[in-house]
Amino acid sequence: MAQLTNQNGVEAYAELLERWRQLKTRIDAAIEDRLKELPEAEAISVAKYIALGGKRLRGFLVVEFASSLGADEDDALDAAVAVELVHAASLALDDIIDEDLVRRGKKAAWVSFGIKKAVMVSNILIPFAQNIVYQRYGSLALLRTVAAWLDISRGEVIDAFYDADRIDPSLYIEMVRLKTGALFRLSAELGAIVAKAYDIIDSVSEIGENIGIMYQVADDIRDSNDPVKRNEPGLRLFRRWLNGKGPEKALSFIKSMLMRTHILLDKTFGDRSSAIRMLPELIVNAMLGNINADAISSNLG
Repeated sequence: MAQLTNQNGVEAYAELLERWRQLKTRIDAAIEDRLKELPEAEAISVAKYIALGGKRLRGFLVVEFASSLGADEDDALDAAVAVELVHAASLALDDIIDEDLVRRGKKAAWVSFGIKKAVMVSNILIPFAQNIVYQRYGSLALLRTVAAWLDISRGEVIDAFYDADRIDPSLYIEMVRLKTGALFRLSAELGAIVAKAYDIIDSVSEIGENIGIMYQVADDIRDSNDPVKRNEPGLRLFRRWLNGKGPEKALSFIKSMLMRTHILLDKTFGDRSSAIRMLPELIVNAMLGNINADAISSNLG
C-alpha cells in the first residue's frame, strides 16, 4: 500500500522501519522503568503484564512527530510512555468487556489475575499516565490526554451498549474515530506539544486521528477473517458498514483517507521531514501485512 516509486523511497521506508524497531526497544525499557515508580508494589507485576508487549505504534508516532518538529527524541519518551500506558489499560478493560481470553499472544490480564485486579490496576495506570504527562509537559498536554480518554470511553459505550445488528451502520466510523482515532490523535498532539509547536497542534491532531481511523479499519479487515473475533459487536457493525461490498470498500476508504492525510501532512510540515510522510503507510501496513483481499472476501460479505 505504501507509494514508493523509486529506490530512494524504498530505502527511506526501510530506514523508518528500522527506526521503529529501535524506538520500540527504547519505549519498552522506558515503560518498565516508569512502572517501578508505582507506589503500590503489589500492583507492579500486574501492571507490567498489562503494559509490556505490543507494536508501540502510538509511542513511535509521538516520538516521530516530536522529532520532525525539531524536538529531542529523549524529551518525547515520557509522552510515548504515557500514551502506551493509556493504550494498554484500555485494552485490558476492553478484553473484559469483550470477554477476550488472549491478548498479545498470551492470556488476557483478567484471565491471568482475575477481573478485580485487572480493573484496579488499569484504573491506576490511567491517572498514573496522566500525571506523567502533566508533570513533564504541563496543563495543555494533560487536557488533551483527558479528552482522549473521554473519547475512548465514549467509543466503548457505543461498542458495549448499542446493538450492532440494529444501529445505523454509519456509526461504525464514529465508533472507530472515538475508540482508536482518539489515542492516535493524542500521540500526534503530544508530539507537537513536546516540540512546542502549538501553532499546528490542531492540524497534527487531525492527521493523528486520520491515521488511527485507517489503522482500525485495517485491523478490522484482518480480524474479520478470524473465526473467534468475527462475531464481536464491533466487527458485526463493520460488516454491516461494508454493505455487502467486501474488503474492497474498506481498502478504498483507507486509500482515500491516505490521500487526504498526505495533503494535510504537506500543508502542515512543508519540507521539514520526509520520514513523517511515510508514517501513515507504515502504520496501516503494520496492521494489514500481506493480507490478500480476495482471500478474505467471503468472510466479509
